[in-house]
Amino acid sequence: MAGLELFQRMSVEQVAKWLELHPFEIVRILVADGSLPSDLKLDANNVERVRVAGGLETWWDGPPAPSGGEAADRALVRAMLRRMLEKGNVEPKVVRADNLFRGLDVENQRVLRRAVNALIREGVLASSMSAMGLTVTITAGREPDVRAFAIEGAGVVDRLWDQD
Repeated sequence: MAGLELFQRMSVEQVAKWLELHPFEIVRILVADGSLPSDLKLDANNVERVRVAGGLETWWDGPPAPSGGEAADRALVRAMLRRMLEKGNVEPKVVRADNLFRGLDVENQRVLRRAVNALIREGVLASSMSAMGLTVTITAGREPDVRAFAIEGAGVVDRLWDQD
């Protein structure tokens, strides 16, 4: 938000579009925070509350560039797992599931969704619902497997990738 937008109050729909969330998610976060304005018009302070209370982060400004002949999809999954490790998202610390995708185009979001779902099915990642919304974490005890794939492109997670 820049310039005049900082001083204008925005609708829930406008804020939702700007933050890449569903309008219901904006309302849910503000209700949980106890800060939903009665007229449903949001100012810069409300928007910041949504970001903080909802745990919103933008992890991407575009997909990572593959190196050494690595497939782009595989490079993207490895980069996501590296970011989870860097941010310490190992059980019990969680991250909003949509933070994993925010900032990517639709096709790359699809790639990560499929990978996250496969990693959850295999017990490498775990998902749960919280006041923040749907969250994801690296399952306790699986950090070495994730690190081996994210950093070196090897190990148990690498074998899961080869099954696709």
